[in-house]
Amino acid sequence: MPMRIKHLLEKSEPAHMLNNTEPGNIRRAYMVLLGLICLCIVANCFFKLSGGQLKDWDEARHGLSAYEMLQHGNFLMNTYGGAPDYWNAKPPLSFWGVALGYSLFGVNPLGLRFFSALCACFMFFLTLTFCCKKISARAAVFSGLIFLSLNAFFLRHHARTADPDALFLLFNTAGLLAVLAWPKRYAAYYVASLLTGLAFLTKSFHVIPMALLVSGFFLMDFSLSRQSMKQAALCLLAALAPVALWALARFQLDGTLFFERMVFYDLLNRATETIEGHRGGPFYYLEFVALSYKFWVLVVAMAGTFWVLRTRAQRKTPSMAVPLYFDAKTILKLALAATLPLLLYSLSASKLFWYSYPVFPFISILLGLFLDREYTLMETKNKRLAKVFMFCIFGTGLIGEAYTLKRIHGDCAQQNPVHVAMSHLGEISENHHALLFLDKGEWRPADFLAAKLYGDFQLTEGGAPAYESTENVSTSFLLSRTEKTHNGHN
Repeated sequence: MPMRIKHLLEKSEPAHMLNNTEPGNIRRAYMVLLGLICLCIVANCFFKLSGGQLKDWDEARHGLSAYEMLQHGNFLMNTYGGAPDYWNAKPPLSFWGVALGYSLFGVNPLGLRFFSALCACFMFFLTLTFCCKKISARAAVFSGLIFLSLNAFFLRHHARTADPDALFLLFNTAGLLAVLAWPKRYAAYYVASLLTGLAFLTKSFHVIPMALLVSGFFLMDFSLSRQSMKQAALCLLAALAPVALWALARFQLDGTLFFERMVFYDLLNRATETIEGHRGGPFYYLEFVALSYKFWVLVVAMAGTFWVLRTRAQRKTPSMAVPLYFDAKTILKLALAATLPLLLYSLSASKLFWYSYPVFPFISILLGLFLDREYTLMETKNKRLAKVFMFCIFGTGLIGEAYTLKRIHGDCAQQNPVHVAMSHLGEISENHHALLFLDKGEWRPADFLAAKLYGDFQLTEGGAPAYESTENVSTSFLLSRTEKTHNGHN
């Protein structure tokens, strides 16, 4: 091992907080900024949450399945249109979240999305708390500013939609942060293992990267011994217990049919075949991640240039893998959490951009750590440069937040004429349960959900001819995708 790296390893204090050395007034200022960032995160998640179009497929199917769970009282089998849903072969935990939102706020778009927004906020707060406690308040501020610029995290398959990804990402992030924050503690691995089991009950085999990471971190923290193997068995029991209880209950309903669908379609087919048109090249996820962090390219380039110039000037090669805050092993764990899911999902034939979301919290932590480290070094070398660097960081964060708010506003402004018509019809209680016809085209998955949310309408096939010939003239309406008005029999 090079002498300098060995020296840094000996002198560094693993997992100690940089903010122990920050003056109290500076730390308080950063904590105020961190509080403002958290308020922005809450606003990004909840502002006009009920606005915008209902999304086809995942949101629509989860929303309708959760509605039917409440209607039928069966919380173990997700149904779609009253029949068991073997296309969306996921365990029931994410459906329960939507059902809880319905119970709290009613069967409406707010109830549909509330639980996802809440889970996203908790995930953000846990990540920023980890940064604040284990790195510094300033690093937490930097990571928070990075989060604000990730507009896809708020708009697409996460905070502001009723997809299962927000709950899954909360379990994934919380479990990995637990073993990163408290290494060499078996209790942390019990918690992480239990959260791994709950993550499986949310998105089934999507939990594989998380399980591999928790297992790998365990091997990195504990030597192979009888005691560690005993603890590993207990961790495995903690992960499998909730899964086994659910599997036993589900088996009583339809035998092995649902499990076969999970394994052969949701796992093997997605891994080996391009299904439903979800294709992409070998760098699909890398390109999406790079595009998501596009606002930070110049800031990181500026920090990297400073690091290179400083290294050349000193004629030394200090490794950024050994900062003052963490030991090299913790940095390696963060790097694995930020890359392993991308590598595994890149091997799959079917590609969906939101599968890369589990790496975002850890990339943001590493970027916040890097920017904080470079700012500290700049302060010791050139205070004016450090001020410029700080200005660039906050400027980039504010630009990213402005772009995110613009995207949220644009999303809320988009309306589906059919759903607007359903909403207006639902304002009159006598219209509830009416027959609805579509003048052209076919009903979409989001239409079936909107029908339940706005008036428990019955969507009927046949278009305009069927509407004209219907006998139940007092409770039938013809809707159009190109007009914001609706027609109805008087």
